[in-house]
Amino acid sequence: MSFNIFSHLYTTWLFTVSDIKSVIVPETILGLTSALSGSLLTNNDTPQPWEIFLRTPKVILWNWLNLFLFDLCNQSQTQSVLEDSVNKPWRAIPSRRISATQTRTLLLLVVPSVYLATLKLGGTWESVTLMIGTWMYNDLGGADNGVVVRNLLNGFGYICYSSGSMKVATGFGQNDLNETSSIWLGMIGAIIFTTLQMQDMADVHGDAKRGRMTIPLIYGDRAARWSIAVPVVAWSLICPAFWGVGFMGYMLPIAAAGVFLTRLFLYRTVADDGLTWWFWCSWISSVFLTPLSKRYGI
Repeated sequence: MSFNIFSHLYTTWLFTVSDIKSVIVPETILGLTSALSGSLLTNNDTPQPWEIFLRTPKVILWNWLNLFLFDLCNQSQTQSVLEDSVNKPWRAIPSRRISATQTRTLLLLVVPSVYLATLKLGGTWESVTLMIGTWMYNDLGGADNGVVVRNLLNGFGYICYSSGSMKVATGFGQNDLNETSSIWLGMIGAIIFTTLQMQDMADVHGDAKRGRMTIPLIYGDRAARWSIAVPVVAWSLICPAFWGVGFMGYMLPIAAAGVFLTRLFLYRTVADDGLTWWFWCSWISSVFLTPLSKRYGI
């Protein structure tokens, strides 16, 4: 019995493991630092760091539940199974640990479970909106309906993850987000819309097999890299300027961008791009820290 339990847990892990670095870690950082930023993003003028840090498991759980739901839906699509057989053959469905049909059946349990969990954790509207976005992205074919539609849906999804993370970290039922948070969330969506094509660089072979037209496949490798580099540089300056941080507040996102861009242009193989994607995740996390830099005068 214990072997079966661990086997099922491992199968569950395989669905979300590749997205932990790009969703759960950055969004948890965003949620906690936003709550710690106090009146810059919330209606709480005197945030208590210890109380906020104690909410870390709730923020992680909220993100993981919503990510798990998305990944079940996404990875059970016929075209996704085809792509994963090339790019990520170790995932649960291509490695035959579970079938696509069983995964879709599991969604019948997961969808209401996630909804009920958010009634306790907070971020219910964000979770429901993510479910709608998941349906549009996967079942309505938004992921394969061109670069603009795909990146718009991804930006929309990150806004929901970000808003939900911030609300859970701020304290559901105790505090809420302020008007400035709406502007910041819009900027986050724009950052994702203009830079998330980085994830496509390491997936070109699988994307080509499924017929998905991404920037590196349409415009070529060189153009794709510049389409990432220019907005990364721009946002590394715009976000600190928006918050009015000091010199050191600029340095973290600029330094993270510098390391990322160095790898982006010097290491160009598919395997290299897979590692460079980790540096993009580090860069976006550094951008999420800028309100905290303002709060503490950095």
